[in-house]
Formats: sequence, C-alpha cells, structure tokens
Amino acid sequence: MKSKEMSNWLNKKSFNEKDEYYTPTILVNVILEFIKPNSIIWCPFDTIDSEFVIQLKNDGHTVIHSHIWEGKDFFEYEPDNYDCIISNPPFSTKLKVLDRLYKLDKPFAMVLGLPILNYQEIGNFFLDKDLQLLIVDKKVSFDGNTSSFNNSYFCSKFLPKDLMFRHLEHNNSGKNYTKSNMYKL
Repeated sequence: MKSKEMSNWLNKKSFNEKDEYYTPTILVNVILEFIKPNSIIWCPFDTIDSEFVIQLKNDGHTVIHSHIWEGKDFFEYEPDNYDCIISNPPFSTKLKVLDRLYKLDKPFAMVLGLPILNYQEIGNFFLDKDLQLLIVDKKVSFDGNTSSFNNSYFCSKFLPKDLMFRHLEHNNSGKNYTKSNMYKL
C-alpha cells in the first residue's frame, strides 16, 4: 500500500502509478556477476529501500539512487560520476528511457518485459543500437502472483556476450514469494 506522500507524486507528469513495480531480490541477484568490482552504480528509478540499492551495496558497490519521488527526474538529473546504470524503468516511458540511456553512453542494464520486442517502435529503435539481452528462465513475480510474461535485462556495453541466459531457482511466487523492501513505504 502506498503512503499519502507517495500518492502525491502521481501528479508529476513523468510518473504513472502503473509503472511502479518493485524488482524482487531474485531478479536483482542475476545481474550481480556481470558488474565490475567496486563500481559506482546509478539506480535512477530507485529509493534507498530498493532491492537494487540494497543488493548492489551488499555486493560492495557504491550506489547512487534517485527517484522522481525525491525530486530527481531521470530525464532532467544525472549524477556527476558513475560507471554504469542499473534499474527497472517505468514501463510507460520505456522508449524515452532507452533513448536517454543510449545518449548518456554508459553501460546499462534495465529490467524490461521481453514482449516489448514485439512492438514495432522498439524494433525500429534498436535497428542501429548495440543491444544485449540477459534472459532469465522464469516469469518472475513482482507481487507474489505468477507473472504473465518474462522480465529480463536489456543491456548495452554490459555483458560479455550479446545474448545470455540464466537459470533461477524459482519465480518469486507462492511459497517462494519475498516482498520487496519498497512495499514498506
């Protein structure tokens, strides 16, 4: 359940309530092996309670988190110094987010639904772009219910190969469900 403060941000032009899904630890952990040691990582759609922020710090990285709730809009804010960008961007602005990521010209790994590859505008967008995919073998749940599609990592300059697959022990649903720390807000 969202707090009153969080619901006030719904008035921000670049925030959509349906965009706020909290990435579970099991999906965050799959990207850890590909991050250079002691990296400075910008998590542009995250608060201090994000599983990305928590797990990346636990893995020994320096993490800069920013979120529209904190007045740091991804399309207007950029930290001074960072090595790469990792997060789960708002679905409704995915193309605009991807466009900015490529313009920033830093390695990135973003959780996105694989079905977006079916969208014509996405296919057209990637025609002249370097795209890497890290695909997990489960449809990971964000809320305890089995997801209807696979969410995996869309990357650039991040992975050792352009197409990689990883096995997950479970899909974070049913008895294996672990709620994100973001839900305590």
